[in-house]
Amino acid sequence: MTILMNDATNANISILQRTNELFGLTQKRVATGLKVFGAADDTTRYKMSETMLGRSRQLSDINNNISLALGTLEATDKTLKNMIGLIESAQTLIRRAQSEGGAGLRSAAPTANIDSSTVVSGVSVGSKFSITSDIGKNFTYTFNSTTVTWGQVVDALNSANIGVMAEFVPSTTAGQSNLRFVSINEKDFTFDGVTDQNVMDDLVGLTSPTGQTFNANNLFANGLAAPTANETGFTVAYGGQITGTAGAGVTGATAVAAGSTLVFEDASGNARTLSYGAATTVAQVITDITAMGAGVKAELVNQTGGGAGPLQLRLRNMNGGDMKILSATGAFAPAGTVAFPGNIVGYAAPLSSNHALRLAYGRQYDAIIVNLDLLVTNNPVQNGRNLLQGQNMNVVMDEFAGNPLTISGINISAAGTLTMAQAGSSWTNDANIQTSATQANQALINLRNFQAQFATFNSYIKSRYDLNKAYQGDLKTQGDDLVAADASEESARLVALQTRQQFAVQALTIGNQNEQSLLRLLG
Repeated sequence: MTILMNDATNANISILQRTNELFGLTQKRVATGLKVFGAADDTTRYKMSETMLGRSRQLSDINNNISLALGTLEATDKTLKNMIGLIESAQTLIRRAQSEGGAGLRSAAPTANIDSSTVVSGVSVGSKFSITSDIGKNFTYTFNSTTVTWGQVVDALNSANIGVMAEFVPSTTAGQSNLRFVSINEKDFTFDGVTDQNVMDDLVGLTSPTGQTFNANNLFANGLAAPTANETGFTVAYGGQITGTAGAGVTGATAVAAGSTLVFEDASGNARTLSYGAATTVAQVITDITAMGAGVKAELVNQTGGGAGPLQLRLRNMNGGDMKILSATGAFAPAGTVAFPGNIVGYAAPLSSNHALRLAYGRQYDAIIVNLDLLVTNNPVQNGRNLLQGQNMNVVMDEFAGNPLTISGINISAAGTLTMAQAGSSWTNDANIQTSATQANQALINLRNFQAQFATFNSYIKSRYDLNKAYQGDLKTQGDDLVAADASEESARLVALQTRQQFAVQALTIGNQNEQSLLRLLG
């Protein structure tokens, strides 16, 4: 269609062009959500928006740095917690070492290495393991399987509460352990003859200071058979004892001639007298001494254990003191049928103080010291800033970077900062162990102080991180709002421009039609 140009047409076309420009701009605003696209649109708003958005981006970078610092502090705190746990374990070892040499123990331990998973070897179903304390309580374990472990036997014994406990303790050989039997009621105890010698074979090396020579084959029952008269078991005795020396030995039926007397000192230090006007037997002597309740045990024992006998009558102080015979005549005299020796004092043995066990604990203590230093060296921190090796860490807290926060590291070492310089290899006396105890206590205090010191930084930095995050969101929102278009307003403007565009097109069409009609009339 040919358009005839005149003033009205030019005006309509100009309006239509401007409307199209505004229509395109409004469409762009609706599509992008922005009202200001650059400084040319609105210098003030654009500048303010860019400033706020720039600060928001800077705060995002700052918080990335802060999060690294928080990660470093968190890793450091975990390392310190692990170190505290190790020192608490070290204190446990110290207490165990001190108890080994403190009041002493009535205990016996084999030389064989035995731990809780060691299977009791050579037993049959029905084999027995029996212990009796001098207080008269007995524990008997009957094997119902050939795969029972010493750990199971120990658990059963400890649950029986007979006054004898068993425990697995470090061996003098690193990485291994021993089974130790301990009296917890200040009484001696006996591995009874009914015990299967195949069970006792595992406990090779048992010793008793005033007891017998250990020999499983001659002191304990053979398998499921009943013990013979000579298989009297093995007594762990610390109290004094006096044993007869009759060449052929004695039995319960051995005669004690009329006129025989025995005066001995009981466990409380009082004199007790046995006097027989008529002949009697060794079995009756044992019964009579038991009936006295004198704290003295009378028993038939295979004293040497190294052979088949003979049996002898033994008097043993059950309270741990010396055993004294004040006078002996007739059958009790050195030449009598019982034949107590001329040296009629049996001295009590000192309670056990196991330096080898102390040193085994000491080796574990020294291993803990090494691990403490390894934890410091391998502290899993980010960016290579190991606060436990004295390295400092600067943390920029805001977008202005005026005064970064400096977290000063601490150069921690077991022997230095933590004071743990006394080695466990020197634990052969109470003084050295006490020095280690004092040092470990101070190390624990120091570590908790370090932990609290870093925790203060952690709390402050976390608060700043949260504040920066809030600021970052606010600045971005405000920056976006300054240049944002009002969707409702722009949508309404778009509708108005569409209407205006339609009117302009119609006006242009009508004006052009009128001009053409006039020209046809004139033509």
